Amino acid sequence: MNDLIELHRHRPEVTLAAHVRTRRKERADRAKARDLIYLDTNAWKCMADYRQKKPNLTPAMVAFGEALERAAQKDAFAFPIGLPTFFELDSMTHPGTRTAVTDLVDELSHGFCIAPFQDRVGHELHQLRRNALDTPDELADFLCSPIELLGIPAFSLPEFVRDHVDDETFNKAFFDSVSDLPFSVQLQVASSAPGAKWDNSRGIADLNAGKDAHQQEVVNLNTGIFLELKGCIATWFDQEGIELDPKDIVNYAVNAQYHWHQKPASRALPTLRVLSALYGLMRFDAKRRYRDGDPNDFMVAASALPVAHALFTDRKLCNLLSDPRIGLGDFSNCAFVSGFDEMAKFLVDRE
Repeated sequence: MNDLIELHRHRPEVTLAAHVRTRRKERADRAKARDLIYLDTNAWKCMADYRQKKPNLTPAMVAFGEALERAAQKDAFAFPIGLPTFFELDSMTHPGTRTAVTDLVDELSHGFCIAPFQDRVGHELHQLRRNALDTPDELADFLCSPIELLGIPAFSLPEFVRDHVDDETFNKAFFDSVSDLPFSVQLQVASSAPGAKWDNSRGIADLNAGKDAHQQEVVNLNTGIFLELKGCIATWFDQEGIELDPKDIVNYAVNAQYHWHQKPASRALPTLRVLSALYGLMRFDAKRRYRDGDPNDFMVAASALPVAHALFTDRKLCNLLSDPRIGLGDFSNCAFVSGFDEMAKFLVDRE
């Protein structure tokens, strides 16, 4: 820390935000030469079972394990991790599975993580406010270090410490000291953290009750997407403790949806687009019911689609993502791959 403090003491003009941005660009540059593939939790669990040589593996699961094992040894691949997957990986408490997953995350992710929801939506709302929707995001806008998944650490130092180092210098040095910690450290710390683990059934009954209560308001798909987009934006401001006139929230939603309508291939505001499209489709279709894990799956999709060359997930989510009515394939080049045999084939074909 002393060496890092001295390094940053000579660069007072560089803010913490600018320094983090520079480090993210460096990380993104390292990722550009790789195929980025997002694994959903079932894919991680399958690989953990393969490593443990569990006897109940199907031939397709074995083929996937073998293909992923080979991919892990190559510099051509990286398997980034987003916050929703972190929560689900942390919920695996069986000792053998936990150990296998903790070993795997560093081998496969190579330290590449995807910026969390609050970070991404804040960035996208800033773009909306500036009407800067025609400048595509860079990979550095999405990739981050494992420590950033739970927020960029920053401290307000007591006065007696500020006699030796100012807050900005200390925080830049501290960020450098922890930004290269492997993802496995996050899992090790989380394993002993107090409180309940992630529960994929939490909130599902409320979602279905809300869907039933307001179904008649959703007269078409665009209305469903608009209502979910407006709710997503309102939630972000609420969680940030920012009071905003409801009319401003409506304006944000209208401007975003109008932009996507006018330019279907636009890559602008991808997090808001994926989440509002998936929730909007669920709201519009009266026959669809929310099931355990759906909210986390939607967050996985919002993490993967703007960044990954492929998303390995289940058939249910693939079908939603591929629905032509929401047009997610218009702006994303991410392939949706389901089934362990198809996942194995995808990896083999990219070797």
